[in-house]
Amino acid sequence: MPQNIVLIFSKVPIPGLVKTRLTQNTCLSENDAALIAEAMLKDTLSLSSKSQADQIYIGYIPQNQQSALKNIVENIRKDGNLNKSVKYILQEGANFDERFGSVVKSALKIGPSNLIVLGSDLPYLDPKLLNKTFESLSSKNTKKKVVIGPANGGGIYLVGINQEFDYRWFTEYQLFRGGVEIIQFSSFCKTKGIDLTLLPAFGDIDLEEDLVSLIAYIEALSVSKAYSGFFYPNYTAKIINELGLYIKDIKDKTRNRKIGKK
Repeated sequence: MPQNIVLIFSKVPIPGLVKTRLTQNTCLSENDAALIAEAMLKDTLSLSSKSQADQIYIGYIPQNQQSALKNIVENIRKDGNLNKSVKYILQEGANFDERFGSVVKSALKIGPSNLIVLGSDLPYLDPKLLNKTFESLSSKNTKKKVVIGPANGGGIYLVGINQEFDYRWFTEYQLFRGGVEIIQFSSFCKTKGIDLTLLPAFGDIDLEEDLVSLIAYIEALSVSKAYSGFFYPNYTAKIINELGLYIKDIKDKTRNRKIGKK
């Protein structure tokens, strides 16, 4: 029975289904966005494999695309960047909370002591943060614990829970749909008497400005002799290079940068 599980909550990277906001008023096509999403998923699997997780799960939709997802996983394994077992759980439900709760329910049935759920759009997340989450969940100070990683706009890029957490709480307390997620989780933990631990804030990749930041991070990481708090996203860096993406300089508008394509 695995003690620590990482559950990646993701759509299968199909053009028109994933990262559609990256294509709004940008030079990116739906196919470009899907290729970026696939690369980020590969990096998320790779970094999860380098953590203290005993097993990796992918909670996915749509149902008819599991074979495509398995091909992606096997390609990473052939590259030597995935050395842990990967299992697949179909997301079920009418809204985000229900779908999220459904995969958590299935994962907890396996009986892990600790479960980390994260998205597939933070390809530079340091595996040490996953290890820190597992350690926080395993501490003996109290049985009731939740760890969250704050993201852009009050969102969350990671949730860490243990067997004391009831998957039905996601829907009951509308933890992802009732407002600003960080505030929702904070209020929930206070109500339930749950110890809440916050990780460092990171920006997941949803909008053009997020992709601008990602390209800048990758450029800095590629020339840095040493860095901490980051994982180098090889697959994402490669696809950005292959697509010819770069940051366009807009004169006298330092906070309005755009993505260009060679």
